[in-house]
Amino acid sequence: MGTADPATYPLLRSQTALLAQALRLVARDGYRFWAYQTTPTERILQAVRKLDERHAVLLDPQARAVRRRARLPVAHLLLAPLTAMPPDNPRSTWPMLLLADQPLEGENLHRVELSPDPKRPLYWVAWRDGEWGATYILRVDKRGRVTWFLEEAFYRELLEEALLYATRGDWPRLVTHLKAMGHLPMFSGVWSQLQEIRRRVHQVWGDRHLRDPEGRWKKPPWGAALEGWPRVPLSPVGMRLYPEEAPRTLGEWWEMHRKGGA
Repeated sequence: MGTADPATYPLLRSQTALLAQALRLVARDGYRFWAYQTTPTERILQAVRKLDERHAVLLDPQARAVRRRARLPVAHLLLAPLTAMPPDNPRSTWPMLLLADQPLEGENLHRVELSPDPKRPLYWVAWRDGEWGATYILRVDKRGRVTWFLEEAFYRELLEEALLYATRGDWPRLVTHLKAMGHLPMFSGVWSQLQEIRRRVHQVWGDRHLRDPEGRWKKPPWGAALEGWPRVPLSPVGMRLYPEEAPRTLGEWWEMHRKGGA
């Protein structure tokens, strides 16, 4: 079916770019079927080639438009960005997200559930505790907008760790924790969850430390950690998706990898 060279596959520049692309494809372009899978990193070219032969995942936008007008299935493949890959782990697996506008023959695709509480949400992963773990889920927020949220168990983990440090008055660790959270992809769902963590931390701190003995309001010792947090959520519209420096394609990465430069 597909005829493109997998080496031409354009790499995404970051986790944020991948999440933005997936959000656009689902919410704007109607790709409502999905599957998460991985392949050994050393076999990534073969895996992309096989998926292209079966589902034409490497078509250019014009060819995709022709297929859609002909009411044929159209598929997109999103590879985890290199910035998300575990360092110094050549035997790792490479996560992939397959999106389609119709069911694909031979693929066990799930239908995207666009609701506030999906039973089987579309998810994406991050490298956590030595493995790929579901970290971001796509669902509808209170205003009916489709956006990314942190997976509930991961969100609770971040919240409980922050509250532990706040309760103990362990400000150095709280600052480190809050700064790390500031690097998460701040789509509106994630942003709202982190604002709730901030509110809960401030509440715990305020219960114990809000006023000094002279009656003046005190500045939180961890407040500077929030300076890196965006004041408003990210928008996927107009976001730069692809890197400007090599490796920009799967082929460029493969050549650098073979030479020991990746």
